Amino acid sequence: MFPLPINEKPFYNTDAIANSIAADDMYDCYLEQVPGLGFVTRRRPGLLPFANVNTGFPGDGIFWWDAAQKCIAVSGGRIFNVAKDGSFTEITGSSCNPGVPVIFSDGQQLDGTPFLYMASGKLVYSINGANTVAPTDPNTPAATHVDYIDSRFIANMPGTSRFLATDTNITTGLLDNTYWSSTFNPFRNTARGDYIKALRACWEEIYAWGSLQLEVWQDDFVTPFSTIPSAQAEIGLESPYAICRTESTLFAVCVMDGKRCVVKLIGRQPEIISEPIASILSSMPTVSDAIGDLINVGGVNLYMVSFPSANQSWVYDHKADVWCRWGFYTGDASARDRFLGQHVCYCKPWNMELIQSRIDGTIYQLSRTALDDAGNLMVPYRRTGWIKPSAVPAGGFMAISTDHRKRCEQLYIKGKPGLPGAGTLLMMRYRDDGRNEWSTWTELQFTTESIERLTRQGTFRTRQYEFRFPSGTDTVLVSAEGTFAELKN
Repeated sequence: MFPLPINEKPFYNTDAIANSIAADDMYDCYLEQVPGLGFVTRRRPGLLPFANVNTGFPGDGIFWWDAAQKCIAVSGGRIFNVAKDGSFTEITGSSCNPGVPVIFSDGQQLDGTPFLYMASGKLVYSINGANTVAPTDPNTPAATHVDYIDSRFIANMPGTSRFLATDTNITTGLLDNTYWSSTFNPFRNTARGDYIKALRACWEEIYAWGSLQLEVWQDDFVTPFSTIPSAQAEIGLESPYAICRTESTLFAVCVMDGKRCVVKLIGRQPEIISEPIASILSSMPTVSDAIGDLINVGGVNLYMVSFPSANQSWVYDHKADVWCRWGFYTGDASARDRFLGQHVCYCKPWNMELIQSRIDGTIYQLSRTALDDAGNLMVPYRRTGWIKPSAVPAGGFMAISTDHRKRCEQLYIKGKPGLPGAGTLLMMRYRDDGRNEWSTWTELQFTTESIERLTRQGTFRTRQYEFRFPSGTDTVLVSAEGTFAELKN
């Protein structure tokens, strides 16, 4: 028996002809790992309409403000408080810069009142959800990034190697979240002196990330911040808005050793994780506008990076170490626009994962039970490379000559139903010997976990299979076992 190469992680770094041992392409799917067996292929979560703030502009950012128990959304620079039922109230006052991703950071006043900063090339704040205000301190930075550490807010000064921190107001003698004029300001990245493109507080440390190097700072309780000796990383940041933190890991789009890549940092040590998509990354016109999001829905833990200039969205399963491509179906069988959503937040007491639209003021709920994108078709598929059965490993069905066409006597495909009440149809087709023309679709029904057997599947030298999950269905392709071909010369 010859197993079809769909129990492997997709590898996009080569063309379909060369890729005979792994999946060549996979759209709008993800792989679910089965301990001891491998993977099953499933459609990705869909989108349910949740709210529309009616700005007509894309979402700029969304944030669950836990201390105030509020969901704050920004679209077209306008700021909204969104309720659990999808209703919303505009928070008036100072606005954010429209069309600029918003970085949120929450802290508190001296009396414990929740305090929230929003950075978008300017700083505005809200106290417990009240009207937004721009700080009046003349030294307030026009920050793109803001964060909170040890009772102080920190923010970058764009176009410089410096960042500032809030401190005790000399007029009142009290720690003031809007006082940026302390004499200890500013702090400077000095190892390379490159401009700070992003600023994050993680694990009681400050990550000041430039285009050449990452410098790590700590609270020394005196100055009050100083660099940590030997904690710098020789890795330059490419995408200021693609940094995401989960558990003990930081993800980012960077340049490392002259190579554009996606990295994960654990204990300040960078590791490249983007080899399966390296050639695609290198061919993009720019990645500076990339947007990173963490998606945790239905037990799936994903890091999604959307590249607006390249019109692509890529998703990394950091548990299974698998890359997948997500998109928005436009009617083309093989191409997609980038994913419809951008900017994600998890509303903990509602148990909802919300995501903004990249097109207008709509807010969606990511859901495993949704089988489309808010009424728009989702047509996931998984495609093998061009299979060369002459490469059957030792212990395979039989020795297959490289000089003869192969005859597929029988094809076995294993599947099972997914969500209760969803359709159980799976579509399959193939094409042979490098041709562009596909066979007609074969429909497979999996009302129970079973193996479908197809006979007399023709002759070929090389063959590529495509499995498609039709709209309204949630069939699970059990690639870990039971999907193989019986071949003869």
